[in-house]
Order: sequence, then C-alpha cells, then structure tokens
Amino acid sequence: MEFRQIRYALAVAKERSFTQAAERLNVSQSAVSEQIKLLEEEIGFPLFRRTSRGVELTEPGRTYLYEAERVMGDVLSLSDTARRLRGAPTDVMTIGMGSGMAQIFIPRLARYLSTRLSGMRLEILTAPTKNIFHDLHEERIDAGIAIESDPQRVPTGIVFEHLTQAEMALIVPPSHRLARSRRPVEVAALVSEPLIMSELTIGYGQVVLSLFADQGLRPNILAVADNIETIKVVVQSGGGIAIVPRACVANETALGAVVARPLTPRPAVTLSLFRRRQPLSRRKEFYLAAVRAILKG
Repeated sequence: MEFRQIRYALAVAKERSFTQAAERLNVSQSAVSEQIKLLEEEIGFPLFRRTSRGVELTEPGRTYLYEAERVMGDVLSLSDTARRLRGAPTDVMTIGMGSGMAQIFIPRLARYLSTRLSGMRLEILTAPTKNIFHDLHEERIDAGIAIESDPQRVPTGIVFEHLTQAEMALIVPPSHRLARSRRPVEVAALVSEPLIMSELTIGYGQVVLSLFADQGLRPNILAVADNIETIKVVVQSGGGIAIVPRACVANETALGAVVARPLTPRPAVTLSLFRRRQPLSRRKEFYLAAVRAILKG
C-alpha cells in the first residue's frame, strides 16, 4: 500500500469522478484507475461503484477512506515534527480572506501573531468569495474567510463555521444628497441611484440584490467590481453609491472620504470560516483552532 494510492482514492471520493480527480492531481486518468485497482486488490474489497450519477463510495470504502484521512493527518503531523527537529523553517498556514475584511479581522490577528500564533508563518491572500471556494477546493489555501452563502453554492467537501455578523451600510461620497440624511435610508429610495456592486451571485452582491428583490425592485447597477477596495474608490470619486459592511469602511469614514448611512430594512451578513472537510496536519489543526478562537473573540 502506497501513500500515493490513498491520495488518489481520496481525490476520487471528493470529486466523485476519476476524470476530475486526475485533472486535480495533474496525472492521467489511467494512472488513477490503475493505482486504485492495485489498492482494492490489496485490501480485498472495492472502494467505488459507478452509478448513473457518477462514482460513489461503497459502504466499506466510505469507512476505509474515513480512517485513511485520519491516518494521513497523523502522517503529516510526523512530517511537521521532523521539520522542527532538524531546524527547518516553520510551516505556513495560508488563509484566503474576502475583499474588504482586513479592517474587521486583521487587527484581531495582529495582536497574537507573536504569541498565540507563534511557530508558524501566516500567509493571507485577498480574493473574491468564488475564488476562495475554488482555491479551497484545489487545496491552494488551508482555510478561507468569506460571507456565508447559500449551501448550494458551496463546493462539495467544504464546511464552514460562523465567526461574526457585520451590519451592511450605504456609502456615498460626501457631496451626495444622502450624506446629509439623519435618518436610516430606505432601500426603495435607492432604486434609481447608480449602484456599484460586487459579485452578483455570491457574497456581498447576493445580499445586496436580495435587499432589492425582497421589495420587488431592480437596482440600477452601474458597475460591478470584484473587490470592495475598488468599490470604495469608485464611490469616493463620485461615480456612484454602494452597500457594503460598515466595518469595511471604518477608516474611510473616519477620514471623511465617504459617508456611511444605516439602511432600512437593516441588513447584516454572516462572516464564516470555510475549510475542507478533510483534516490538515495536527499542527495546522491546532493553529487553525487558535485562529478561529481569536477571530470569534
């Protein structure tokens, strides 16, 4: 039995397809099929069966690969230990973060980087929600922080845990007529305003579209950007208005670059930590648990 065979079998179980597993592993489909066949011959039972919906695990296969994931995590932990003992560089934990979330979460993390989070280098990648899901699925990042989405839009094999909620607010340039409003702004009053949007089908964009759709309205979308930093610049320049998490524009409102106004109905989004269902190494699991506790604190 080889470590490679277990990796291939886990990839097929995750993708429910030999073809897609081969693409993800960057090997030929015949190589995947051959290695899994050798593994099945050694263990004495089939791991998969083909159905009209693709490839499914057999009952013994499900139990076997569940234990295999756990053992792989232990093996990875042994590798971590060996690296530390020989004085190799510390491990890297890579976390993807949705656009605009730095002002919410980075101050919390920064206080603990040299204490509770010591012993591992943290890498933070900023990306739209759909990219975070894709990079998680492709194992390019260890975890991701994004807006909680419709479970149907979350790729198979990815799970999430709530971190916090964030109030959504209207942001306008200081010269805009709504900047002088002292009362919450009704969403219906924004229907003719040029709106700068984020991704339309997921994340912030999905939440904003729902605000209008719930009242039977269609917003006047002027432009779509894939990150909040660009949205803020467009609003500051007088190019339109936007609806974003209030915490994401705390610095800009303090400097007077934009004005944030509450909305009615008063919307909020749930920010969650996403990860793959399969375990990381024991050391990374410990580190990720510490990150989760800090971000929820």
